[in-house]
Amino acid sequence: MKKNEYLLSAAEVKNILNQQSRETLIELLVESYKSIPQLKEYITVKYSNNDTVQQIFEVYKNKVHDVFFPKSMKAQFKIGQARKAVNDFKKLCSDEKLLVDLMLYYVEMGVEFTNTYGDISDSFYSSIESMYKSVVNSINKYKNPEIFSIFRNRLKAVVDDTSGIGWGFHDILREYYAEIKWLELEDIGVDDKELTQIKEYISNRLRRRNNIPNFDEKIDINKVVSEIIDADEVFFSKMEAKGGNYSNDDEYNFISEKTGYSIEIIELILWQRYCYEMENDYWQYNQGKCSKCGSSKLYIKEVPNEDFVDKVICKICGTEFIR
Repeated sequence: MKKNEYLLSAAEVKNILNQQSRETLIELLVESYKSIPQLKEYITVKYSNNDTVQQIFEVYKNKVHDVFFPKSMKAQFKIGQARKAVNDFKKLCSDEKLLVDLMLYYVEMGVEFTNTYGDISDSFYSSIESMYKSVVNSINKYKNPEIFSIFRNRLKAVVDDTSGIGWGFHDILREYYAEIKWLELEDIGVDDKELTQIKEYISNRLRRRNNIPNFDEKIDINKVVSEIIDADEVFFSKMEAKGGNYSNDDEYNFISEKTGYSIEIIELILWQRYCYEMENDYWQYNQGKCSKCGSSKLYIKEVPNEDFVDKVICKICGTEFIR
């Protein structure tokens, strides 16, 4: 016998209920409401006001919290109970924002737990990672960044708070974070001073040209340069987190989709950026990561000293070292 094969099907239940009187159905529903806790919560959520739904949300939030940080330390830790609380709430409530809130809270509690008690098991980290992935997937389903803006700071905080944790935990969360399609420059770590210099350099070069291909005279050069360079930084951050290869077409298409500018204009701006890097003797260094911040955005800069050595410079934190 298959699982639950002995139970009535939905069609059979519908047929039976159609044959009952209104009074009988009300009596059945009230009896079920009194005796089945989950049904009581389901009906309460479905027909109550937002304040009541919020109270039920807090109940499930406390269930998640008490699994990771129980009142009694004698309680056996079972992460599956916390995940069950999230899944049970998902069955009760169709409010996507509350569900994302609870899933993200689960991740936050997991991060706080491992930061409190040290390295846990691989299965523990896998559970937290998969829940964070579900959060990202839910946010990416939206056609606008509204829900992302609500959880923006918390989404980044859990990634930042895992720096230094083993099992590849931080790297995986960072990779998932990079998959959020609504990321902007403010959501990644950048050198604002360096970026400002690049934008000014490009804008000044373009202004010195009499005719700029594909540029309308009414276009604000500063605005175009700023938006394209910002989008380019977001693209680099995403690619760095994923650790994969990418083509120029991938870069151009991402920027075009994000800014709405043509590929021709994007190519022109990025060529000017390349000129900036050549003039400043910056050449990408692909061997290792920064020992201070862990970034792989390393560049070689020729230093005119008596030994004619090169310095490797981290573009994120500015750390310099001889290669």
